[in-house]
Amino acid sequence: MVSFLKRIDFLLLLPAVLLSSLGLLMIYSVSFESDPSFFVRQLSYVAFSVIIYLVISRFDFKTISHLSLFLYMAVVLLIVLTSFVGVEVRGSTRWINLGFVTIQGSELAKPVFVLAMAYFLSRRSPSNFKNFFISAGFVLIPILLILRQPDLSNSLILFSTWVFMIFIAGVNLFHLAFAAFGVLISLPLAWDFILKDYQRARILTFFNPNLDPQGASYNVVQALIALGSGQMVGRGLGRGTQSHLDFLPEGRTDFIFAAAGEELGFIGISLIILIFAFLVYRILRIGSQVKDAEKSLFAFGAAFILLTQFFINAGMNMGIFPVSGVTLPFVSFGGSSILSLFILIALVQLSSKKT
Repeated sequence: MVSFLKRIDFLLLLPAVLLSSLGLLMIYSVSFESDPSFFVRQLSYVAFSVIIYLVISRFDFKTISHLSLFLYMAVVLLIVLTSFVGVEVRGSTRWINLGFVTIQGSELAKPVFVLAMAYFLSRRSPSNFKNFFISAGFVLIPILLILRQPDLSNSLILFSTWVFMIFIAGVNLFHLAFAAFGVLISLPLAWDFILKDYQRARILTFFNPNLDPQGASYNVVQALIALGSGQMVGRGLGRGTQSHLDFLPEGRTDFIFAAAGEELGFIGISLIILIFAFLVYRILRIGSQVKDAEKSLFAFGAAFILLTQFFINAGMNMGIFPVSGVTLPFVSFGGSSILSLFILIALVQLSSKKT
């Protein structure tokens, strides 16, 4: 037992558990009176995810990384199945309902994609155009499938993670510029044929929040009111008017950052940011210390995904990023999200071990 505990990196696990605990606190506050099942379900998700973290901690990073292609194919299959048997929620088909729990393949794709990219890029340099082209195929397959759900935000997270990882792996900048040019010329087509009406409305209202304050801009307006009303110390748990009077939508998921700002104030938000910053710092430190290229690539890719997801969620709550369905890492309600993040940091812990 003692030897097992010595293998646990508590500087990774504890920040994640603290963030999850703050998330549970907020979910309890905004949901318990109306529907206590959200708190109970999230508590079970967190407990299960911590157990998975501990189970993964007993493995070797190389053993799991050699299965990365198989895991990648399994996740792609899961996303394909979602298109056929998934349940539709507010116009999006992102979840498979298993009765006792729902699974979101696009969330589980994140740790698997970083693992597969680290495995591939550590063996084949992206400076070679053939390798660059293959790596682009690796990211385009899940992106195109996820876009059909539709889920633009997670597609952008995967794409930006691929760009970051090939960049630090030593991509030829000409190849990267070629890819950027291809993306730019495809934007008009994406606007007309890929983006849904509500997605276009969110982007337009991002540039002009007053364009539709009772429609597409409503969520952002209410989030800004919630954040502003919290001031320094917040209104107190259970006293947030925006979330408890249902002015703030999705207070337990997409806009939990604003709900926390209203009830915990600037001090509470600062605490969340500081804990998250420490977690990312720990991951970056591991990535800079390990000598193995694959492990280093994975750690840096994991840190990038966490930072990107945190920035998008916090940014949309503050009106500096278009509204999307990205969760606040470890804090927002969601079983697939919390599980994928604990898998991610468990693999980071494995990458820090000498083999």
